[in-house]
Order: sequence, then structure tokens, then C-alpha cells
Amino acid sequence: MRKTSRIGDVIIELSEIDSTNNYAMKLVNEGMAEHGLVVRADWQTAGRGQLGNSWISEESKNLLLSLVIDSSGFAIEKQYLLNAMTCVALGEMLMSEYQVANISIKWPNDIYAGNRKISGILIENIIRGQVWSHAIVGIGLNVNQQKFADLNRATSLYNETGKAFKTNMVGKRLMKFLNEAYERLLKNEDQLFMDYNKMLYGFNQAITLKKNNELMTGIMRGVSEQGLLEIEFDKKIRRFKHKEIDILLS
Repeated sequence: MRKTSRIGDVIIELSEIDSTNNYAMKLVNEGMAEHGLVVRADWQTAGRGQLGNSWISEESKNLLLSLVIDSSGFAIEKQYLLNAMTCVALGEMLMSEYQVANISIKWPNDIYAGNRKISGILIENIIRGQVWSHAIVGIGLNVNQQKFADLNRATSLYNETGKAFKTNMVGKRLMKFLNEAYERLLKNEDQLFMDYNKMLYGFNQAITLKKNNELMTGIMRGVSEQGLLEIEFDKKIRRFKHKEIDILLS
């Protein structure tokens, strides 16, 4: 495995696949995927989101890809760092390259423009013994899709900017930001995590949470390197796992 490879040096382009994550995972398991390999598809017939949720996308309208990360050099307990890296790369690209306003990360792994989701991330890890061998980082970014089911509460680059974009060119710009964020992770993971926390929806502000149908209000203090949400209630910090609570958007 050549760790000197940059993300996106090798890209496999597919017109249709069940899931780019599945395809990338198969290549890794067969020893056919080097670090930085990207699998991109025009359409996924069975795209997946976090915890089994589906990712609905119109054919050829959006950016759908998965990248392979050789994570064998990272401590197994630091798996959330790749999530932070990917969120930061997406957020920074949307703000600086496309001037999308009000970008934030809705914990743990969704990118929002205002109160609408524009991108989602699904990371699947390969653990071999006590070694975190590889990570498959799946990214869905809404680019040219204009209409979404009301329940999706979604938006796209087109809806936010009024412009259509070539998805392959958006993908190339994303590779640049992913590589920059990955280098930041290797050099100073604390800084990368600070960048992630600063981009969080509601960071250092009062937010409303829902837990077991009960509403709670606390101060968002960030996310730990293990991916736990840290909320301050009456000057005491409580930590929550994903799906233990829901953050309610204003």
C-alpha cells in the first residue's frame, strides 16, 4: 500500500452501481485498492446513509463517491478523526469555492446550508485484529438536483447558488480540499479537530435536544475525539453517543 498516493490520484468512474462504498470495500478485501483510491458513480441503486438510512439521489445530478484510506498508522480509538477530516474538507470547499452561505456540520456527519442538508458522509471501517486497517469514506453531495421530498429537508449547490455545475469538476475540487484536510490531520490532528468543532451547528450556543421524546436545552461545547457530543447543562458536561439524542434545528 503506497501511503504516498494522494486522494484522487486514481479514480474509478462508474455509470451505475449499488453502492460506491460496497464496490470500494470489495476492492480492499481483494487487495486491489491502494490508499487514496476513489470510486465515483453517476447513480447508486442502493446508496446508504448512516445507520442503514438510504441516500436518495437523482441519476447523474449529484456527486456520489467513496475513497479508500489506509488507516493502519492511526490508533484504533481515533476513528472519528476521518469523519472530522471529511466534514471539514466539504465545509471549507462549499464556503470558499462556491460561496454557499451558512454552512455548518450537524453532528455527527451531515453538512447543512442553513437548515437544509446538502451533503452526508458514511464511513465504514475495516478492523483486522487490533489494527484499524482501512476506512471507506462515502460522500454524497447534492449538486444539480433541484427538488427533494419534503421529509428530506435537503438542498443542493444549484438551489443555493442558482448555478448548475459539472459534477466531475466539483469532485476534482473536493479532492484538493480532502488532501489538504488529510495533511492537516497528519501534521496536527488537534488543529483539525478544532476546525471541525468551530464548524459545528450550534457550537458554544444554546441548542435544543430531544432524548426519549423529552426536550432538553443545553450549551453545545463540541465533540470529543471519540465522536461523543458534549453538552453543558447547569455547568456540567454530559456526553452523548450518536442516535442517543437528536439535535433540533431552529
